[in-house]
Amino acid sequence: MTTSTRDRIIDSAASLIAERGFKRTSVDDVIARAELSGKSHFYHYFRSKDELGLEVLGRQFEGFAERGLAILREPMIEPLERLHLFIDSLVALQTERGFRIGSPFGNLASEMADMHEGFRERLTTVFDRWAKQLQALLWEMRPSLADDVDSARLSRFIIATLEGALMMSKVNRDAEMLRGIAADLKRFVGTHVREGVSST
Repeated sequence: MTTSTRDRIIDSAASLIAERGFKRTSVDDVIARAELSGKSHFYHYFRSKDELGLEVLGRQFEGFAERGLAILREPMIEPLERLHLFIDSLVALQTERGFRIGSPFGNLASEMADMHEGFRERLTTVFDRWAKQLQALLWEMRPSLADDVDSARLSRFIIATLEGALMMSKVNRDAEMLRGIAADLKRFVGTHVREGVSST
């Protein structure tokens, strides 16, 4: 299927933002990468660079939700195993990328949240949707979790740990460090499992 011009612009912007950051990516850079004939083609689809940035962020999260968060919703796998597989998938993806990208959401959040209220609101929505998916998984796990587990708080902790791990791995380019943090996170979640229930 032929990629539409609009999709080509979004894909080109996403790759440039991953490489350089949002601030250092210009409309001219996007036009060149997307092989557009001029600025009029860009502005036919997007009113501004900010509007394009919002679209890139939304597209990245939808891709993440489709490929990554889908693991958390797999009904044929036990909930705790799903969480472990999800963590492992992020480690594998980061390693396959050669530690060049880090977390697309963490990268964009650190750069864009203070630039534009629309960015901050969209980023808040992204992290809220991720947290709610984890909360839904933890709700499924409730029979095996300790009574005092706060699922909302634990889901935020899982996200914060993974975001921090992805950022550190990008800086250090150390696969063993990333795998170690992932293993520690699994063990931490395991401390909230009732005694006698396997957390492996």
